[in-house]
Amino acid sequence: MKFEQIIARGLELGLEAVEIYASTSESNTIKVDEGNLESYNVKKLFGVSIRGLLNGKMGYVYTETLDDDTMEILLQQLLENVKLISSTEEEFMYASGATYQEVPNLESDYKNYSTAEKVAMLQDLEKKTLAVSPKIVKVGYCQYSETSQKVQIMNSKGLDLSRSYSYTTTIVGPLAAEGDQTAMGFAGDINPSFQQIEKDRIIKEATETALAQLGAGFVKTGKYPVVFKRDVATELLSAFSSVFTGEAALKKMTILADKVGEKIFGDNITIMDDPFYDDALVKSSFDDEGVPCKTKAVVEKGVFNGLLHSLKTAHYFHVAPTGNGFKMSTAGSISTEPTNLFIKEGNLSKDEIISTVEEGIYITEVNGLHAGLNPISGDFNVQSSGYMIKNGKIDKPITLFVTSGNFFEMMKNIETIGNDIEKRFVGVASPTLKVKSLAISGK
Repeated sequence: MKFEQIIARGLELGLEAVEIYASTSESNTIKVDEGNLESYNVKKLFGVSIRGLLNGKMGYVYTETLDDDTMEILLQQLLENVKLISSTEEEFMYASGATYQEVPNLESDYKNYSTAEKVAMLQDLEKKTLAVSPKIVKVGYCQYSETSQKVQIMNSKGLDLSRSYSYTTTIVGPLAAEGDQTAMGFAGDINPSFQQIEKDRIIKEATETALAQLGAGFVKTGKYPVVFKRDVATELLSAFSSVFTGEAALKKMTILADKVGEKIFGDNITIMDDPFYDDALVKSSFDDEGVPCKTKAVVEKGVFNGLLHSLKTAHYFHVAPTGNGFKMSTAGSISTEPTNLFIKEGNLSKDEIISTVEEGIYITEVNGLHAGLNPISGDFNVQSSGYMIKNGKIDKPITLFVTSGNFFEMMKNIETIGNDIEKRFVGVASPTLKVKSLAISGK
């Protein structure tokens, strides 16, 4: 059954509005181990989510087949689902007529290269990683993957939109050993171009991390100035990103709901949500409800400008939607998510920031982040690894310590922001951050 026929049949059954969200995605993953092809996995998915509106309630059904009999059963089920919904929040469906900003072509060049060439690239990556040092005894992880997705949204209110993107991801994980000590390092490159994969950079980053962690010691419990590596700062921002959404406010899961216009962070903190960010790998001119996306300063010089909204949360809070209604999966319902959320860069490099610390800690890795945080209160306690900083320089490696703090208080005490944000990112990014002081639990 064609999309137009599905929509027409849904209306015939009594639904006030019908919308189709169709997604075609493909993921190809290649792994190499000791010079040999370890695995080659191809995953192709096609799914259609149909939602129907009746009396302000929105029901959903999902299918991977479009034959007439299946669609008739699903549409009948959709109608029954809508009638059973007891939620009091009113839902909406977006109509055509809006203006959308054009985005550039986001298609990767990886289809121009053979599987043999991709395997050879990984074999070369593994070989060069092992050659860095005799202490690099194995490459435990050497993987290349390709990701692509095409989305089409069509509804009974005239909406007919589509978008697509594709990119590559390459990861290397060397194992270093000395005596009875071992340490792993990881680095990755997310790239729109197979030809431009930065092998030399990720080899350097991964091997330096692994080698430097050999002989890692412990740190004394206390309060220290902390410098977060950009990767770790990104993980923290991502873990707390839900606090900026209307959905969290609707569920009473953020303290920011009534703080619009208030100073919540330091003067040096500006957080952007930019669907058109130049170097982002996924750009969106519309969200998964068909609402136009737009660039927003969520926090500007420490002042909270407002929540990110879907159609439902915008209506509830009597504000305009911001184009942040997205699906976490094709079968899922609409939730409120950022597009490309990032902390605006400062002026100093990572090394320049470290040079300002007489004695402190440079955190390069955290584990168990989501288990060790509370997005409502902002509290976090995470197992960490990194290095001592002495007299403005990286000193001995340290491990198995816990970093504790409060996200909202921490963001009031960011002393310096780096100029090293990851240029090609998906979803969330942060540069290096220097925090005035955090509690460290070690020995």
